Amino acid sequence: MTMIKLAGPIVGIGLLLASSAAIAETKVGADVAVNAGYASNPYGAVGGSGGTGSATLSGSFLPSVVMTSPTGTTTLGGEVTHTEYTNRYSATTDYGVSGSTSQQLSRLTALTASAGFRSFVHNSLHPIYDPIIGIPTDPSAPIIIDPSGATSFAERVETIYGSVGLSTSLSSRDSVSATGRFSDVRYPNGALASNRSYSSYGGGLSYQRLISRDTSIGLAMNIGRADYRDGSLGDGTQISPSVIFATKLAPRVSLNLSAGATFNETNVVGGKIKNTLFAGSASLCNQGDRSNLCASLSRSVSPTSFAGTSKVTAFGLSHSYRLDPRSEISTSLSYSRASSVGGLGRTTDYGTASVGYSRQVAERLSATLRLSYSDTFDSSFSRGSNFYGAVGLRYRLGNF
Repeated sequence: MTMIKLAGPIVGIGLLLASSAAIAETKVGADVAVNAGYASNPYGAVGGSGGTGSATLSGSFLPSVVMTSPTGTTTLGGEVTHTEYTNRYSATTDYGVSGSTSQQLSRLTALTASAGFRSFVHNSLHPIYDPIIGIPTDPSAPIIIDPSGATSFAERVETIYGSVGLSTSLSSRDSVSATGRFSDVRYPNGALASNRSYSSYGGGLSYQRLISRDTSIGLAMNIGRADYRDGSLGDGTQISPSVIFATKLAPRVSLNLSAGATFNETNVVGGKIKNTLFAGSASLCNQGDRSNLCASLSRSVSPTSFAGTSKVTAFGLSHSYRLDPRSEISTSLSYSRASSVGGLGRTTDYGTASVGYSRQVAERLSATLRLSYSDTFDSSFSRGSNFYGAVGLRYRLGNF
């Protein structure tokens, strides 16, 4: 069954490759990482951390292929991570594959696309990415986490996802873009009665006009749909028009804003409900020679496993600072909250914070240190907090 589920993203990755022009350069490599640490409450047991703590030992293998052509770049990647616990918990093996491409089809038109598959046993050792937004392709971008993430601790969750975007310039000042996306969230071993598998898909159109050298304004229209696998309760359709604004506050400081409304229709017991909700987002990034800082805040209507179709508020912040040519410190803060709009009356949230340090000790070898904290704060399904600390080594193979 797993191989069948892998077929979709593998075919998608093949299409990404087919879109590339003649390959000018191919780099093949892999990272091998080993981490040892301690978690006070990795699966969020309620009632404190007494008896819930465990030492951990994990090993990861992360292969990657980067193909560069005159028109763009295509990247393929994978991950396998095995984690052992010294106390109470069973070992886990997580894995995933992904592919992405960015191509300049002509002087005026560009294409981006991505697809992937992930199978992970959820816990609080690492971020649980929002399945709609996905994993950020920019390493400096904030991580947006799943507001229902903590409700699926100790469960294996499989996610298939993909997106495509096409943008073109109409003139020196005007541009249009179109996007499409899909994601599918499943619990292959069964789930808690409160968690539900679902599929989500949608698309959007936007128009932007440059009104000065560094500032643009525009309009966007997005349409989304969610279908739950165990029945139509909670299925929803969203139509979201918005105004968008982008500018540079300084040569290395960018600000992006959007504001609009979501017209939502959700299936409930006995029929449908319709409501209109505010939707918007804001992001601010400062990219320097040694330091990067990015923050984002958004409000949207989105499907979740626990709360059904929900109002989702998400915040993310990431910061990195290069201490010297070999050392870097990074911090991350993420929080998401979902509140049902379809009559379930459920609220769920999840927050994480982490700080990390890495130092290159040899040409291909780095030492790492990571400390993190995670918790739920205002959720119908409460979880206990977790403190996690780990030290590790990371070795790079190949011609990167």
